[in-house]
Amino acid sequence: MDTRHAPASTPSGHSPVRRRLPPALRMHQILDAALVQFAEGGYAETRMDDIARRAGLSKGGLYAHFRSKERVFEALLERGLAPLPLDVAALVDFAPDLRTLIERFLAQVYEWIGQPDRIRVLRLLLTESQRVPELVQRWREEAVAQHLRAVTDMLRRARERGLCGDTVLIEQPWLALSPLVHGIVLTLTEPPGSTAGWIERRDAHVRLLCEVLGATAR
Repeated sequence: MDTRHAPASTPSGHSPVRRRLPPALRMHQILDAALVQFAEGGYAETRMDDIARRAGLSKGGLYAHFRSKERVFEALLERGLAPLPLDVAALVDFAPDLRTLIERFLAQVYEWIGQPDRIRVLRLLLTESQRVPELVQRWREEAVAQHLRAVTDMLRRARERGLCGDTVLIEQPWLALSPLVHGIVLTLTEPPGSTAGWIERRDAHVRLLCEVLGATAR
């Protein structure tokens, strides 16, 4: 059987319709299904059969793409935790003032990190990180480090334009993102799907950075 043809569920019980999907789209379909399955049943209780069924594939069809549940989990984290591409130069060059720069920067970051699927992945990372320590370490070295470098670059450029002065945030960029990290932790402890307080936390983050960085420009 061609495993690239996925069955679509039919309430009538008739033979399902099978569709050929491009490999990249099929991979996304599998990972979307795996994310829901891991979130609902947990990593330990999830079987390859469960992922295949939710993705509308045979078990053989799933194994044609992933050799194990561990590899599915790793691919899911790799996709969900890929760093946000930021054009720092454009952000700074086209910002008329400090507040606009901070608002635009944090709007992109909060929109990216606040996607429901990404929150689910972060929740999985929090609860299952001991299963893939190498992947977590790589995420810290690549994605987290890239975001911190972006903050440093942005603030240095802002200083050169006179939007802000010297600040400890340039040397310690994690401080600039600390409110975001705290907001993520709060979100992860809330019921899945809850978005209460996310916008308010972002707006408070904007005000905080404006006050701190604005004071350095005086």
